[in-house]
Amino acid sequence: MTALNMKTFNGIPLPSQGANARRCRRHPLLCRLEHLFWLAGGLAAGWFVLASLGIISFQVTQAKRLETLQQNYVPTGISQLPLQSGDPFGKISIPRIGLSAMIAEGDDQGTLRHAVGHIPGTAAPWNSGNVVLAGHRDTFFGALSRVRLDDVIVLETPDGTYRYQVARITIVDPQHVELLRSRDADLTLVTCYPFHYLGPAPQRYIVQAFRLVRPGRRKALAH
Repeated sequence: MTALNMKTFNGIPLPSQGANARRCRRHPLLCRLEHLFWLAGGLAAGWFVLASLGIISFQVTQAKRLETLQQNYVPTGISQLPLQSGDPFGKISIPRIGLSAMIAEGDDQGTLRHAVGHIPGTAAPWNSGNVVLAGHRDTFFGALSRVRLDDVIVLETPDGTYRYQVARITIVDPQHVELLRSRDADLTLVTCYPFHYLGPAPQRYIVQAFRLVRPGRRKALAH
């Protein structure tokens, strides 16, 4: 009779509530730890879901704002006004590796948590100079681990679409920030390195590219 009344899952007997109660009476500390781990796991899962929804919402909103700017854009022949933190800067995509993300103005943690950031003070595609974009290795720029020389990078902006070709991939220490201001490239992407490092990463992964004016205009550089 006891076997017939025993609860099962896919034919596997499940412990009765009485067995669980007896175990908790014998090992109350283990039971508390078990409940604590379940609670921590639930909170972590909830935080991940909320963070993911926040990123998706921000990306969708920025995409709509960029589309509106593109539709209403009127060429003036002069440089655009400086962007404010959080303003839509454009969209980056690297088709071969499947990277696609919205770009917002700013490099603060709030911006980089939801988008790729355009580092203030660096150039914009519609002006001359080096456009510098930063992103987290565990979100948007994680795909940079698969980037190769000659890959094409596309920047969509209110001013138009710009294409670049990867020419140099470099790993540097954080204090070597001169590459971010270098005029030896038209576009620089930066993220932390190694990609799967636990905790604050000790180095930076730098991808530099030249604008494609005409096919073959620029030659790729060695590592």
